[in-house]
Amino acid sequence: MTAGDRGAGTPTGSASGSAAGQPQPGQWVAGSTVLGAVYQIAQVGGDVTIVTDETRAAPAPYAVAAFPSGQPGLTVEQARNQPARLLQARHALVPFTGRRKELDRLTAWRDAPGDASVLLLHGTGGQGKTRLAAQFAAAARAAGWDVLQARHSSDPAPLRAAPAGPAAAVGTGTTGHGTSADGATADDEAGTGASGTGPGVLLIADYAERWPAADLLTLLTHSTAQGRPARVLLVARPAGLWWQTLGNRLDRLGLDAGELALPPLTDDPDSGPAALFEAARDAFATALDVPDAHQVPVPDALADPGRFGQVLAVHMAALATVDAHRTRHSLDFLESTQRISAYLLDRERDHWEYLHQNRRVTATPETLSRTAYTAALTGTLDHAAGRAALTAVRACPDGAADQALADHAVPYPPAGPHAGTVLEPLHPDRLAEDFLALSTPGHRHGWFRTDPWAATAPQALLLDAPPGAGGWARPALTVLIAAAADWPHLTATQLVPLLTARPELALRAGGAALGALAALEGLPPEVLEAVDAHLPEGRHADLDPGIAVLCARLTRHRLATTEEPAERARLHAALAVRYGNAGDHDRALAADEQAFAVRRLLAAEDPGTHLPDLAETLNNLSVRHGATGRRAEALAMIEQAVAIRRRLAAADPDTHLGGLADSLNNLSIRYGEAGRRAEGLAAVEEAVEIRTRLALTDPVAHGAALASAFNNLSVDYGDLGRRAEGLAAVEHAVAIRRLLAAADPAGHEADLASSLNNLS
Repeated sequence: MTAGDRGAGTPTGSASGSAAGQPQPGQWVAGSTVLGAVYQIAQVGGDVTIVTDETRAAPAPYAVAAFPSGQPGLTVEQARNQPARLLQARHALVPFTGRRKELDRLTAWRDAPGDASVLLLHGTGGQGKTRLAAQFAAAARAAGWDVLQARHSSDPAPLRAAPAGPAAAVGTGTTGHGTSADGATADDEAGTGASGTGPGVLLIADYAERWPAADLLTLLTHSTAQGRPARVLLVARPAGLWWQTLGNRLDRLGLDAGELALPPLTDDPDSGPAALFEAARDAFATALDVPDAHQVPVPDALADPGRFGQVLAVHMAALATVDAHRTRHSLDFLESTQRISAYLLDRERDHWEYLHQNRRVTATPETLSRTAYTAALTGTLDHAAGRAALTAVRACPDGAADQALADHAVPYPPAGPHAGTVLEPLHPDRLAEDFLALSTPGHRHGWFRTDPWAATAPQALLLDAPPGAGGWARPALTVLIAAAADWPHLTATQLVPLLTARPELALRAGGAALGALAALEGLPPEVLEAVDAHLPEGRHADLDPGIAVLCARLTRHRLATTEEPAERARLHAALAVRYGNAGDHDRALAADEQAFAVRRLLAAEDPGTHLPDLAETLNNLSVRHGATGRRAEALAMIEQAVAIRRRLAAADPDTHLGGLADSLNNLSIRYGEAGRRAEGLAAVEEAVEIRTRLALTDPVAHGAALASAFNNLSVDYGDLGRRAEGLAAVEHAVAIRRLLAAADPAGHEADLASSLNNLS
């Protein structure tokens, strides 16, 4: 990114604001990413946690460690007791097959020239993303790369690489956010990482769509500033707007970003459903010690790509079939993937009964089931939070929460020996989601016993828990929304009551989950309207992608209920702002063009009423055209907007001077793009002069716009060689944006970062 980073321009209107989510500067020490204070530790065999005054106040949001290698094995007894454990990607039980094209693409990306690059690997759940990432990690390590793994505090179990020779012994790096005396965020990280002697560092982060945007941006910025080649592989289910938004921010930071969509493995020419089934069947037969399992034929049901188009679905069918063959159970469950899940979950229930009957645990099977249900919602927690969660949902008798946590760890031990966490959930994710859905009353499948307790457990966890009792809202809502996509009764029985009572909860799920929520067909518009009332008016680093999806659905609903032209134009314009905030400039342009078509006619009929709205739309269309590379159209639009707003401001300066300053600021950008630098400077100088006068009377209302004008003024001065004046202007912008970001980090940190970049 050049020092002349001024952005595409500032849209105006009711839903516009400032971008957010920019990390603090970091350091690189001996191959480890270190944020803030540096702690160097050597000759420690286990994980290390550094506790400071700051980290006591705010738990670490994520950890960076060496990517684990090797395969943790299961005994035959363990596999027979809980067959579903064989599905976990970290065991890598079924030989890796296919994906040659994708592996070649990943290798080419890794070895391409350039210091830093980010790639998103995405596909639907059960497509084999985690296995592919682990295979790629093993190949990179074998090629000499230092391979690291980043895990957010809300992540499920860590990835595990395929075998690739002996692994280097490393500790765990843990990043924490505390608060310094002046209220700014202070970051700490401890631990040792790779030695830094290889050709580069590869960092892999799974469940990237679930990360808060600020944490993910911090991770990406620090991991790609290492002084040697760095590659960051993000693994996620959806791409969509959350990735488009992040990609735009990475572009502003000068980081190369691409994506790799993962098609169904069953479409891979090297591995069809039958071959996948046979490979999985034979691997599971060995693990379960079923010598004659090869006699089990490939089920005819696998020919249905709608049910078995994902590798996980095929593996689950193979596992259930082998286990049923061993126990002489009927294979009627093959009629649906849901029944296959139910079969494997019933085997978990059998194990809970066995543990209780043999006094391996004190908890009853009912308590173990409810503890597992809670774990599926919350994910892993520290002990205190786990106790609070079980108490909130009444998963166990009063006073028995500690014992219930200990008993849960017998069938579901922590992913790492030194994790210090409780409530390890069922894996893989799909099985946990199916367990939630099948346990919750409301479905009509008589082949799985529901628990009346589960009808209110999510509400108890999210509505009735004491304030600050646990940070489980985000993972719980994420899991509920993901499960509801396949199990509609969860929308009616859980999400609707939850969001009717507390619509603001939806904002805690994060942008990707908010978008998934808005896409649920069974969610009534009135619930989304209630959520919409709590959305931030301006930009929000984490929520913008989901807000855009939610606004698009509500806009369709609202347009269907009104024929009033001005209201329809307003709806299109508001949607354009939301799309623009999320970085979807093409959709933003289309929506603004809809608004423009209506407002142009209205302004012709009644200019006194509608001319301001037309000027606003022209201003915003200029921004959209500029963001999509249509510079001539962008300049023409903003010149019209300035002309209209000059007339309006002359007649009513109190109402329209601010809008004129915005359009002049954007005009300076368009002139700069056209090489008309003197005219651009004149326009932005006038914008600064207007905003300075306005800020004297209301600094809060005009501070962000004044900072934007100073930022662009510095660029124009720099372009004309007036460097001292450019420095003074950007120093003004930084000073204002520091104050704004301190009060509203989610709204202003990215703008502050842009000005700091220009200041440098």
